Amino acid sequence: MSIRLKRAFSYVTLSLLASVLVFAFVPVEVGYGERGLPQLTPFLTPTPRGDGRIIYIVQEGDTPWRIAAIAGITIEELLTRNGLQPDDYISPGMELELGLAGPSVSTSEPLTDVTPTMEPPTATPVVGSGEICVAMFLDQNGNGSRDELEGMLADGRVSVADVNGIVAGEYTTDLDLENVDGYCFTDLDNGDYNVSAAVPPDHNPTTVMSLPVRLNPGEIKYVQFGAQPSSAIQDLLGDGAGGRSTLLGFLGLILLVAGGGLGYYAARLRRGTQRSLR
Repeated sequence: MSIRLKRAFSYVTLSLLASVLVFAFVPVEVGYGERGLPQLTPFLTPTPRGDGRIIYIVQEGDTPWRIAAIAGITIEELLTRNGLQPDDYISPGMELELGLAGPSVSTSEPLTDVTPTMEPPTATPVVGSGEICVAMFLDQNGNGSRDELEGMLADGRVSVADVNGIVAGEYTTDLDLENVDGYCFTDLDNGDYNVSAAVPPDHNPTTVMSLPVRLNPGEIKYVQFGAQPSSAIQDLLGDGAGGRSTLLGFLGLILLVAGGGLGYYAARLRRGTQRSLR
């Protein structure tokens, strides 16, 4: 072997040895691998929050593609959920939404049993019967109310009909002095009725002749109608007319006398005129 080859071989050997010594004693920067690339932080499994969103906090060395691949979603879904563009950068500490899950159940408060509310039973309509007693009295003073000395009036007609116009009963009044409450229509179903009356001939009513009545089960309702003879009204009118007729008669007599005097004067005047012409 020539001296040049020996020298070249020695130079290469020394260079390799120096390189080995450099890599053996020079420390490698923390956080980098054998090829000088950043070490990736372990992927933390996110847990759903109270509103159901799955949030991941970006770590050092994370990229959108890595996060999407580990989370099992597409890069497009990751960007859309977080309003990112393909050329946007992410930085450690950012919160990225990975998806939705059911809201987490808090175990801090014990669950209480819910007692169902019982609805009150529907009220059953009350069905029963009652009575309506109708009286027609002789309203002598015409005040529309029955006084102590005003008795019953005969030959009046009373009737009871329901709201549909179906007559439940009719009766012609009499002079039963013992039955001061009048005639009672019994066994009437509860409900609304119309009680009406017609006065006897030659009588004028002094009260309303039709009244609505609401009858509840077990009730007894009392209705009274009043009437007055037509002659009583004529007598009242006659008293006033008599006073007026006397005055009118006196005035008529005066006019009659005055007319006679004027006629006598006119006749005397005519005779005097005829004599003067002769």
